[in-house]
Amino acid sequence: MITKNRGLFKLNVSDLFLVKDRLFHLIFPEKCRVCAAELAPTDMLLCPFCTLDLDYTHFEKYSDPNAIEKLFWGRVPIQRAYAHLFYRKGGSTQHILHELKYTYNAQIGHEFGKQIGNTLREQKNWLDLDFLVPVPIHPKKEFSRGYNQSALIAKGISASMSIPVHNFGLKKVKHTASQTQKGRFLRWDNVTNNFLLNSGNNFQGKHIAFVDDVITTGATLESLIRTVLEKYPDIRVSVISLAFAA
Repeated sequence: MITKNRGLFKLNVSDLFLVKDRLFHLIFPEKCRVCAAELAPTDMLLCPFCTLDLDYTHFEKYSDPNAIEKLFWGRVPIQRAYAHLFYRKGGSTQHILHELKYTYNAQIGHEFGKQIGNTLREQKNWLDLDFLVPVPIHPKKEFSRGYNQSALIAKGISASMSIPVHNFGLKKVKHTASQTQKGRFLRWDNVTNNFLLNSGNNFQGKHIAFVDDVITTGATLESLIRTVLEKYPDIRVSVISLAFAA
């Protein structure tokens, strides 16, 4: 091991890097993405108080259909569904979604994607996925935002589960307004015929999971699933989301 000797003082290379990191943190401290409190060097993205405020769904432990799976009953067939967090107005989940979508904080998507992947890789019924498919956003929105937040989450999941990410040639062809203030029927009208699936690939019989940032009424995912099933009627579809607005 490389060391520097100064009498009784010995410092190895790893210690030097640790000291460097601590000094950097002292001069440029990381802030909690929710409350802006200074983070300890061991904290990741959120302070302990805001981390405790996260409302985990624990859907991975359910033996009966969960709330998202029931949401799609009678609408489109899905194999299974998972959301990592419950969305509560004013809670930590709302803040991290806002950071992810509107303040160019790409790290949040990737880190929470890895959390999702770490959870699902322990569940046997999620290990037969062939592809992760991020929900597409319009190119104009992706350009202004700098990324597709669902793609960041999918890449984080992929890093944990070793499942490839594939966009399936899916494109969002209408630049629609935000869904936030719309009811279920207005949301469905807002996304009808919204997506285009390019030809040239054969995914018949594959099991894919659409990856989204937040599920509310499920209108966007319903439209996407219908688009894919029209071309590949034998494909199996599941749904993964960072959050679910119960």
